[in-house]
Amino acid sequence: MNKRTMKAVMITQYGGPEVLTVKRDINIPKIEKNQVLIENYAAGLNPHDIYLRKGILASVIDDHLPIIPGLDIAGKIVATGESVTKFSVGQNVYAMMDSNNEFAKTGFAKTGAYAAYCTTREDTLSLMPNNLSYVEAATIPLVYLTAYQAIVKKLNAEKGQKILINGASGGVGCAAVQIAHYIGLEVSAVCSMHANNFMRSLNPTKIIHYEHADFTKSSEKYDIIFDVVGNKNYEVCRNNLTATGTYISNVPTNETFAVYHNPSDSEKYGFHKKNKYNWVTPSGNDLSKITSIINQGHIVPIINKVFNIDEVAKAHKHMETGISKGKNVLKIKD
Repeated sequence: MNKRTMKAVMITQYGGPEVLTVKRDINIPKIEKNQVLIENYAAGLNPHDIYLRKGILASVIDDHLPIIPGLDIAGKIVATGESVTKFSVGQNVYAMMDSNNEFAKTGFAKTGAYAAYCTTREDTLSLMPNNLSYVEAATIPLVYLTAYQAIVKKLNAEKGQKILINGASGGVGCAAVQIAHYIGLEVSAVCSMHANNFMRSLNPTKIIHYEHADFTKSSEKYDIIFDVVGNKNYEVCRNNLTATGTYISNVPTNETFAVYHNPSDSEKYGFHKKNKYNWVTPSGNDLSKITSIINQGHIVPIINKVFNIDEVAKAHKHMETGISKGKNVLKIKD
């Protein structure tokens, strides 16, 4: 490949959406032996990008300004490192990327998706699902990995169990509803009245509108409460858990980080009830399993809005309204 520079979004200082700057002369990253270079066509937008932009993650990520944000990528392989064996040039792939050449000790993947080219390790990749566009594929990795790793891998949820998903209409929420439905859970979805018709299209067992009902005030018991919003902690929810039920969240707060690093503390209240935290990690193996479920027709991408790369500040402003139904996407290339 003869090109040396690319178009990318840079964060040069922490702050509001206005600090996102579109540059056209950023050096194309070089690959390590276990990495691939991807010509990137679309980037999924996530709350993580906002935390990164505001500097909320500055103390825990091993990176320094300037930073190219974004973790969800969908594109075509244009170069491979010498030790890459499972993928080849020309294949359409997608991933929750990690441009670190090895898994970071902090657990945080290194960003770079808001760019025309990006590098990621081979072990983060999956072939794109059949018949999905780059934009559709970019909605999948981070949110479906979050839901899959929490519900299937961490909790080993079983058919017939009852799960409540708090924040069911957002990116992770939609993914969790579809993953839970696929494995046969009884799904109660908490969302706004505004999202009612949209949520019905995902076929949850029950819809709870938070404007009219607080699920923590009801007598209903759940095997799993998955809080993807972070506004209902374990203490508030534990009376709504079955005797062996689990509260789990993916939202990074001081409380959830404490649970993550001290798992023994998570069960000292509520007898056998459990308080868990799940931080998503890049995994090509997990994403390939999700790809198979998509190819079977059990999961469909949910797109809220698509923004051009030059509209990145507008995209972040929209994300911060908190009214999205599904995922927002940044279109990098036509």
